[in-house]
Amino acid sequence: MKWWLYIAVKQLFPTGRKISFFTLVSILGVALGVLALFGTQSVMNGFHNEIGVKLVDTGGQITLEAGGRVIAGKNAEKLFENLKNNPEVEKVEKVARGSVMMINGNTPAYPVLRSYDSLTNNCALPIKEKNFVSWGDIDELDDDSVILGVGVANRIGASKGDVVEVYAPTMLERLSQNEVPMPVKLEVVGFLSTGFSDVDKNVALVSLRRMQDLYSLGSGFHSYVLKLKDGVDETAFAKQMNADVLNGDVRAYTWLTGNEAFLRVIATEKVMMSVIIMLIIIVASFSICSSLYTTVLRKTKEIGLSVAMGARPSQIALCYCFQGFIIGFLGAVAGLLLTFLLLENRTAIVEFIVGRETLEQFYHFSSLPVLYDLNDALKACLFAVVLCTLAGFLPALRASRLKASEAMRNE
Repeated sequence: MKWWLYIAVKQLFPTGRKISFFTLVSILGVALGVLALFGTQSVMNGFHNEIGVKLVDTGGQITLEAGGRVIAGKNAEKLFENLKNNPEVEKVEKVARGSVMMINGNTPAYPVLRSYDSLTNNCALPIKEKNFVSWGDIDELDDDSVILGVGVANRIGASKGDVVEVYAPTMLERLSQNEVPMPVKLEVVGFLSTGFSDVDKNVALVSLRRMQDLYSLGSGFHSYVLKLKDGVDETAFAKQMNADVLNGDVRAYTWLTGNEAFLRVIATEKVMMSVIIMLIIIVASFSICSSLYTTVLRKTKEIGLSVAMGARPSQIALCYCFQGFIIGFLGAVAGLLLTFLLLENRTAIVEFIVGRETLEQFYHFSSLPVLYDLNDALKACLFAVVLCTLAGFLPALRASRLKASEAMRNE
């Protein structure tokens, strides 16, 4: 081991003690910085990924709409068959949706009804594959039943087997004609639980035929929802459909297009939070610089002796730069371990600090999503190590400029 390396380690870990107080505090400070930086990035990655998965699971990969107008007629059926036979499409579904008033007893709610084509069982959403229906089965859904989002069911106090009354906006036309609108009565056969509270609190499923009857659509519907086969680029697919297949009335949109602003906000939040935490780490690095500078002042005589014995200025400088490197490296490793430890126990921590209800209310998730990214981990560690090494540069510069005679005299 080179002598300057030995001295650097000795000053951080003095004889007779496992670790000095200065070294411990410095490593802990770096570890907390890496924890904050990598932890924040992992949580934001988790939000971005989980939101993407939930948006696709609850809305579909590709949606074809006619600007809010009803899609019907021979051309609609022809397009449906073409989509079914497209080699890049795994499933295609006709979807109708709309808001209704739903009453159980005397308690009202105003969910969005979304159709499910129970006849063909060709749903583009993974409702069955991911077991989104609890206390029931999606196959039980028919024209006289409904599957309620768990939040909707809780709001109106509905249980499985209850019969709810549904009023659609089209019933207002009967009021204008002095007719008394009779509600459609539907039996609750299950509950929709996707884990995405924005859906679970506001959506209910009915059959396509029931939805067409409620909104007087005839054989029409509002959109096609597609699930593409694995490996198909959804953006390129939508672009190609709009250019070569669809006319001006029907346009294809990806889930990214419909939620572009929302996803951009999440990405911006990740960048801004990372920048703020990096600034905090930079401020903390000044304490390392100050402590190493104090060490240089205390070790002036030893530095002078080293110079007198033939030590080069570059070796003196390396000694203190390497101390910063050691602090940064050990702090980065400790920070990664702390990050994994805390995030693997995040559910208990979040429930203790803010409660699950707060998480669902503001972020629409029942649990805190996390996605580890190796690049984020490497960048956080590299940032900490480089910053701590640079923090040792000023003290190292001071030490390298000391002359033996001055050092001995000042001491």
